[in-house]
Amino acid sequence: MKKPMNAKELVQLFKKSEHLFLPNISVDSVIFGYEQGQLQVLLLQVDENTWMLPGGYVYKTESVDEAAHRNIYERIALKNTFLKQYAVFGGVDRDFKLKLKNMFQQFGHDGSEELWIQQRFVSIGYYALVDKAKTYPKPNLFAKACAWHNVYELPKLLLDHKKIILKALASFRTDLEHNPIGYHLLSTKFTMPELHQVFESVHDKQMDRSRFQKKMFGYAVFERLERKEGVAHRRPYYYRHGK
Repeated sequence: MKKPMNAKELVQLFKKSEHLFLPNISVDSVIFGYEQGQLQVLLLQVDENTWMLPGGYVYKTESVDEAAHRNIYERIALKNTFLKQYAVFGGVDRDFKLKLKNMFQQFGHDGSEELWIQQRFVSIGYYALVDKAKTYPKPNLFAKACAWHNVYELPKLLLDHKKIILKALASFRTDLEHNPIGYHLLSTKFTMPELHQVFESVHDKQMDRSRFQKKMFGYAVFERLERKEGVAHRRPYYYRHGK
């Protein structure tokens, strides 16, 4: 398990880096993955009982989209992921000065000196869809660990990160109604039964298989490949997104 930076190192780092970032703007990334019928989200462990979303600040030399892509690459070492900006979180009540002060005290900072990251931030929410098998999760400066969690069995989360995740899931579900983007959670080639299971995991309910396949084929974006080997009964075809 990775050991986070100590308080002195963190404070010095943030003091030196303040001039590099856009003030009071951050990005939060809800990275969805999928495995064995389970929709998962990547989280960072702050302490024994608390987790948080991958997130970060925006360099003055980059766009917010570039910051989100960079943030995701730094966490899972994967480029060119499906990424969508889905919401902005900037309510008046989004002031976590006290909670962040308490978090820094856990690292050994006495809290006598307020840091710029303790100010009120407007956070831009993104959700990403990734093939989990291709990812290499890595903690950030604050975290002890980086791990996948069932999106329907979330642990205790920092700040308003549960709200951000639930909003991302709702947006993902809405987008699936008119775009079959769920295939991004699978490998390059997949079967229709596998894609069907992805959709069921996202919607958290059973879906009629024949209606589902009719809808998928209606998009005319999937290229049929060879049949799957090693299946006892009728072998399903593989498909890939090819148009």
